[in-house]
Amino acid sequence: MAGIPSPTDNPIVEAVRSASKRILGTAILNSKEPISSSVTHDIISSSNLENSVELRNITLYVLSFAGFFRFDDVSRIRRNDIFFNEVFMVIKVPKSKNDQLRRGDKVIISVLPSPACPVKLLKKYLPKFKIPPDSRDLIFRPISKGKDSCKLIAPDKPISYSTMRQAFRRDLKTIGADPSKFELHSLRSGGATMAANSGVSDRVFQRHGRWKSTKAKDIYVDDDLDQRLSVSKFLGL
Repeated sequence: MAGIPSPTDNPIVEAVRSASKRILGTAILNSKEPISSSVTHDIISSSNLENSVELRNITLYVLSFAGFFRFDDVSRIRRNDIFFNEVFMVIKVPKSKNDQLRRGDKVIISVLPSPACPVKLLKKYLPKFKIPPDSRDLIFRPISKGKDSCKLIAPDKPISYSTMRQAFRRDLKTIGADPSKFELHSLRSGGATMAANSGVSDRVFQRHGRWKSTKAKDIYVDDDLDQRLSVSKFLGL
């Protein structure tokens, strides 16, 4: 609140925290269901993208799904971390728990021909809040609502998890989904599951999600019925 850097961002503090988690074995498995692409489309269809708050929320959801982002990663994306091309965009992830192969610090996302295209949503969102390309401001921040306008505040303060969790649960409820089955992490696991079940190469898949190992990656994937049935189908019996 005073504008002073948080001591929790200090590399030594983070190293001690990570070491403590490894020693105590406190890894948390994702127990919630992955979000499907159809649920994502339903949320978008029921939203008003001309509304500033809804546009921010939808953009964050879709980016998390398409980029396999944890909330901590997506909430810390800065404008100058994003680079647009005609057919794709690149998002630099300067700080992440996973830097698999020591090259997984960039996420490349293609332009898609649907309303759920994360590239198109970002191109709509950034001008909406007048965030210039060379800005170092975080792109997902709290919004101050005026009588006739909305604007982002606190350039270095990411939007809180609790705010987005509440909005996500409300949006799920709006489309008739059970909010208790999902969390924001369901977006990351949902994108990962969709990619895995669509036959994306393991190496490309793992690099896109920035996982350190195959074991860590597999925790996020919920194989569909066809994938599981394929095992017995290809046994030559």
